[in-house]
Amino acid sequence: MINIAIDGPSGAGKSTIAKTISKKLNIMYLDTGAMYRAVALYALENGADLSDSEAIGELLNNIDLTFIDNGTENAVCINGRDVSKEIRRHEISKSASEVSKLSKVRDFLVEMQRKIAAENDVVLDGRDITSNVLPNAKYKFYLTATAEERARRRCSELKEKGQDVDYQKVLQDIVDRDYNDMNRQIAPLVKTEDSIEIDSTSLAQEQVADLILTHIKEIDGKSVCPVNTAVARLQDKEIQAVAKKTKRKSIFIRGFAAFVKWVMGGLWHTKIYFKDNFIKNSKAVVICNHYSALDPCVIISRLLGKNGKVMMKNEITKNKFIASVADELGCIPVKRGEADLNAVKKVLSALNHNSQVLIFPEGTRNKNENFKEMLPFKAGVATFALKTKSPVVPMMYYKKTGIFKRNKLVVGEPFWLDEFYAQKPSEVKDVATDYIRAKMVDLRKEVDLLVEKCKGSKKKYLKYKRLQSKELYENANNRSQE
Repeated sequence: MINIAIDGPSGAGKSTIAKTISKKLNIMYLDTGAMYRAVALYALENGADLSDSEAIGELLNNIDLTFIDNGTENAVCINGRDVSKEIRRHEISKSASEVSKLSKVRDFLVEMQRKIAAENDVVLDGRDITSNVLPNAKYKFYLTATAEERARRRCSELKEKGQDVDYQKVLQDIVDRDYNDMNRQIAPLVKTEDSIEIDSTSLAQEQVADLILTHIKEIDGKSVCPVNTAVARLQDKEIQAVAKKTKRKSIFIRGFAAFVKWVMGGLWHTKIYFKDNFIKNSKAVVICNHYSALDPCVIISRLLGKNGKVMMKNEITKNKFIASVADELGCIPVKRGEADLNAVKKVLSALNHNSQVLIFPEGTRNKNENFKEMLPFKAGVATFALKTKSPVVPMMYYKKTGIFKRNKLVVGEPFWLDEFYAQKPSEVKDVATDYIRAKMVDLRKEVDLLVEKCKGSKKKYLKYKRLQSKELYENANNRSQE
């Protein structure tokens, strides 16, 4: 049997392309996403809690899920009822993502999908077809597109069906679903090494289909020749040429970025205190006060790991070369003054892949004459730490950094926001932000003590802290005896 597996994020056009491929090759098309949508619809109609694994598991015993060829495409039926149109409602998309997290649902549907694929030549599309459902499929593809383009397509599709939708809401739903699909514990969305990736952002559906067909050798011993083979092959060659050019360019960019990182650590002479407090090889939200555009330099070059990230203003992307180098250094550009969903998605993804992300919680450089007084903190830091349950590593520059200055950077002890984990991030983000700022205020006092009273001597500082602790202990002991 010939199995063609297509994975990719929501709205990338997988279903449309899979249908096109199945028609051109005259083989069966199995819409796995429709199967999850059908289960979600059935659960909602029966008043089940979508997060209740036991309740959903009971409902599965009563579902007879079938596909009927109606001449144009396979109609999806639940217990004999055609629900093809109902499962395409926008609200069902989010519900399908919820039920897909449940192992009982996945086990039930994956078994059904594997059985169909074992008995038929079939094209399947979904989130985990190449990695989980059919890891041995002969042909594997990963279809993607930018979140903005996918949201635009989705809005157009829904408006054509007479549904009134808001672009920003659809975009946010897509970003949320991407995050859920890529970070769920069971069979997350991934691109396998043996999958051919196709970015459909600027391609027409026919172009994508022809590109896929050029990679499929034969069906039942017969060679496959798409209608527009010559064009498809030309596009494939063009893609390969661009890939080679990009590879050569990326080698230069990586080398230049490595040089920049070396310069960063060399020119901005900075003494780092308590470097052992920095969390390595694990996720962490790293925060620091902000005086100068040079502030990230030493942290990037001497503390962040190779997968570390740093949020920086979007202006760095205006120049393509600088943007490429910044990307290689781990910079995540963010549009200030607005909700930058793309930046949020990248930060959450980095944290969930065990990377450290440097964020300046003040949001802009502090130009106060009293350099010790911090600006109000943005709530994003708390939200990131709460959503990913990441530790927060506070750091503090004593004063504005500069070339050839004796800069001082203190790494504070990491802390967690676990007292807020039981509540929704949106409900406690402001309180958690105040908590984080209070921790930074405490670190400010320690930095002043280290630099001003102990003259920057770590030995003197530690000795002073020991004497202070001993004095506090003795005073407490004397009070208890009285």
